[in-house]
Amino acid sequence: MDGVVIAGSVGSFLVECEDGVRRCGIKGKVLKGEGADGRYNALAPGDRVRVDPDPIDADKGSVTALVPRRNLFWRYNEKGRARQAIAANLDLVVCVASPVLPPFRPRFVDRVAMMAELGSVPLLIVLNKADLGLDEETAARLEDYGRLGYGVHLCSARTGEGVEELRARLKGLETAFVGQSGVGKSSVLNALEPGLSRRVGEVSEKYERGKHTTTQAVLVRLADGETRIVDTPGFRRLAVRGLDAAEVGPLFPEIRKVSGGCALGARCRHLDEPGCAVLAAVEAGTIHDDRYESYARVLAELEFEETPRWAKKAGRPRRDYGYEHDDD
Repeated sequence: MDGVVIAGSVGSFLVECEDGVRRCGIKGKVLKGEGADGRYNALAPGDRVRVDPDPIDADKGSVTALVPRRNLFWRYNEKGRARQAIAANLDLVVCVASPVLPPFRPRFVDRVAMMAELGSVPLLIVLNKADLGLDEETAARLEDYGRLGYGVHLCSARTGEGVEELRARLKGLETAFVGQSGVGKSSVLNALEPGLSRRVGEVSEKYERGKHTTTQAVLVRLADGETRIVDTPGFRRLAVRGLDAAEVGPLFPEIRKVSGGCALGARCRHLDEPGCAVLAAVEAGTIHDDRYESYARVLAELEFEETPRWAKKAGRPRRDYGYEHDDD
């Protein structure tokens, strides 16, 4: 039978099947070669799978195949040193942020935008706590995101401002909510549907058996029956690993747009090369200098990953790559 992964990690998953929710393991190595190997976790919420029911226990089953994904939103798990699948088969990624408490962190938003671009998933930036006001710098950054083609929506879970419009925007879609701790992601979910965060906790508890209920992404269906949201745990930061440096530029729409004019063509890294069209655009103000800074920091992080920690010539200090706080 067919099913949709709701939650889980490693070898145990909750799968919504036509006859109810089953706890499923993965049967042998059937997923090997189907895009699930080589990752921190084989499956993610939103994955479509084939399930063999357990002949004895109606609440259990075995995943026998992964239906090819339309897309995947992932991050690099630094502890596990592997790509961690967060959500699959998405129509939209929603990055929830706030103007204050905590402050707006464009580095984090830029990285979410990168990963959404990598999966060819549209991005919507939802600024919660809009009732607290926006400073000029945050307003300018949001305007720039809109200019780049990303959706921008202001709302307040506390006052209800913009909530109805957000609910209409998400209707019928499968969406992943991503955000740093404290931005009010759970409050926005509860504003969309009262008690939704409680339901997420209940699903997590069923999988985790009462432990670490906020560490897993969970797929829930809204009361309208057609809208699905993957609620992800709050990220402290969004590390980028496992990419080639040449892949980074195209993940920034404004860099992708002008990089064809670089004198060195595809060999240009857009750092200090002569005749670089990207650097010229930064100087001219057509590429926001803070967005370019995000690009440069990601390159530095990838360079740091590839450089052996012992590679240091005598008498020369190690370069400060400065990526430890990239999400600030």
